[in-house]
Amino acid sequence: MAKRFYTVLLIIICLFSVFSFATSAQEGSYYPPQEVMCIAHRGDTALYVKNSKEAVLSAFGKGADFVSVNIRKADSGELVLCSENVPEVKGTPLKEMLSLLGEEDILILDFDSELKDEVYDLLSGEAALARAWLRIKDSAKNLNRWISSKDEEPTVIGVCSSFNIFTVQGFVEKLNHMPAVQLQSKNYFNVMYGSLCYSYYASRQGTRAIAPMYNPDLCGQRSDSEDGWNDLINKNFSIIETNNLDAFISYRDNALKLKENLTALLKKAQAIDPELYSLVSRENLKDSIETAKRLVVGGMASCDELQSAHSALLLSINSLTLSEGEDNQKGALNVTPGKIVAAVLVGTAILAAQIYVHKMQKEKKR
Repeated sequence: MAKRFYTVLLIIICLFSVFSFATSAQEGSYYPPQEVMCIAHRGDTALYVKNSKEAVLSAFGKGADFVSVNIRKADSGELVLCSENVPEVKGTPLKEMLSLLGEEDILILDFDSELKDEVYDLLSGEAALARAWLRIKDSAKNLNRWISSKDEEPTVIGVCSSFNIFTVQGFVEKLNHMPAVQLQSKNYFNVMYGSLCYSYYASRQGTRAIAPMYNPDLCGQRSDSEDGWNDLINKNFSIIETNNLDAFISYRDNALKLKENLTALLKKAQAIDPELYSLVSRENLKDSIETAKRLVVGGMASCDELQSAHSALLLSINSLTLSEGEDNQKGALNVTPGKIVAAVLVGTAILAAQIYVHKMQKEKKR
């Protein structure tokens, strides 16, 4: 009996914690990102060798918001841009790469954790701490301790892999002073990909989630393509790191056009006087307007969300021509589970009656 009581108590505590977690997203100010941002993984690798200065500059030229590069230490002691999987450590010196960047260009630096002090010292010496974000795999506690030990705090991206919603929450909460955190998992159904989980982060000022689409083992086996981007953007991931730069830039441009089209249609819908139309039509229009307004005013949205909202709103506008009588007729023809059950019962009754009449006629002949 006692064991059962404690089990029930534990379940209640867990449910309370989860609901507290979900509702905490509604507290405080809400600063949704206005558009999805792009990280070109290792630069414009469709045209140039990854981690090369040409690849980096080309990616920024095509519209990437960030470019991620890998940093290694050469035999000379110099920090250079160099891939992890090549034996010979050589490439463009990080110091040179920083000097070639535009004013708003920001690098995301990946490196072995033991190099973090050397990377920091180089950036600090070049007055370039604002030009690079450091992606470091470590606990939130260790990252905060290291950051606070520096005279000028660097911008750090934490990396989290967990199945526990509370672990993920705690990790992001401890790094909420940073602009982004990377959430990754090989499992498609990892808790961090759930709407309950990320609704919390999406409500936090500045803290965005990075979706590492360049490697299927890091994004739940999703493809680095429109389907994968739609899925994680719908789950409030607002920074996509991709190997497919040209396609993603086109996807993002398309999203902006779709949002413009939806905005224009929304203005048309809001100018309609709903009182002139039937109740069903008014309700359909109201729901479609609310969905469209959330996507247009509320911030970022995926292409499939915008397309679906546009189609629904257009349909609700066109359906306003229905009269009240036509609405009733439409309701009568509408198939529902209750109507199906009623039809089956009526059919069964008719069949039973026919069988009974047939039986009585046979008895009468006898």
